[in-house]
Amino acid sequence: MHRTLAASLILGAAGLLPVATGCSRLASVSGSVSYEGKPVAKGAISFLPEDGRGPACGGPITDGQYCVEKLPPGRKVVQIIGVRKVPFARSSEDMARAAKEAAKKGDTTGIIDRADTIPADAEGNNRTVEVVAGEQTMDFTLTRRTGTASR
Repeated sequence: MHRTLAASLILGAAGLLPVATGCSRLASVSGSVSYEGKPVAKGAISFLPEDGRGPACGGPITDGQYCVEKLPPGRKVVQIIGVRKVPFARSSEDMARAAKEAAKKGDTTGIIDRADTIPADAEGNNRTVEVVAGEQTMDFTLTRRTGTASR
């Protein structure tokens, strides 16, 4: 009777093995992120399913480095943002002077201090990549699109 119980437990555990190892089919992606030749100091990276089905995964970018774990494999659209602190205590004169300087450089949006440091349309942003199961390295080098205002 003990052998039958032991055999049942072993077979039962073996039956669970494919379920347990199914988790190892996830991906871990890490690497570097730069914009205009400089590491992105602070930001976020997101891996979105290209077909829109399934979870989006992401993580922080710190000092130009990121790591995203437990990412389902497949084709992903990679979105990268960079952020910085924005000073809020400014006089009207300082704001007017900054707006005038920005206009001279071609930026007529009226936005004085941008929190985002990487434009959504930056070259290399929103790129589609193939994520495979296991650990992998993906580096992202973004540049400003030609003909867009400097940030």
